[in-house]
Amino acid sequence: MGWRAKGYSGSGNVEGLIDSLTGRTAIVAGNARGVFEEVRNVGIEEALIFAVNDCGMYLPHVTHWVSLHASKLIYWAMLRRDGSSKNVGNIDFKTHGSSRSNGPDYIWEGLSPLMALSGYFAMQIAYLMGCERIILCGCPGDLTPRFWETGPRTDNFDYQTDGVIQQLEQEMARLPEFKSKVRSISGFTKEFFGGV
Repeated sequence: MGWRAKGYSGSGNVEGLIDSLTGRTAIVAGNARGVFEEVRNVGIEEALIFAVNDCGMYLPHVTHWVSLHASKLIYWAMLRRDGSSKNVGNIDFKTHGSSRSNGPDYIWEGLSPLMALSGYFAMQIAYLMGCERIILCGCPGDLTPRFWETGPRTDNFDYQTDGVIQQLEQEMARLPEFKSKVRSISGFTKEFFGGV
């Protein structure tokens, strides 16, 4: 059994989540250097935090934890919830993935089209869940080093040649209502979506 909403379709156990956060503000906390400062500086206390990948292990509060790397997400969540780990914040978050692998709480299986990056996937989920404002922090969509890197990125990833920018531009042209809800704090995405 599948679902259709807001220009998307898919399956999994998420149909009840569609538009469940209508009117709320989401902060998508990605992995780029500066993410923690950007989240702090947004200053919207009632915002829901959609943590992306390993960033979620370090944020003081996480509402939803999202990753396209389901095999890692389970371990990141376990570390945060483990009583012997340093307590960094709440443990009552929900995990979201795109496959059944390692059992996230919510599985956006077959989401079509699926954005290529975990940060953009989190942005999709916030939109599908009905968030009115979606603020990207640590999601510059450029070669800014990740928060743990001391120098330039070493993974040879290129947003332009790997088709990520093209996918984002095409998807936002297809769904202008989605694009109108998104703002960003830094980088290419600030230029593309506009700042806060």
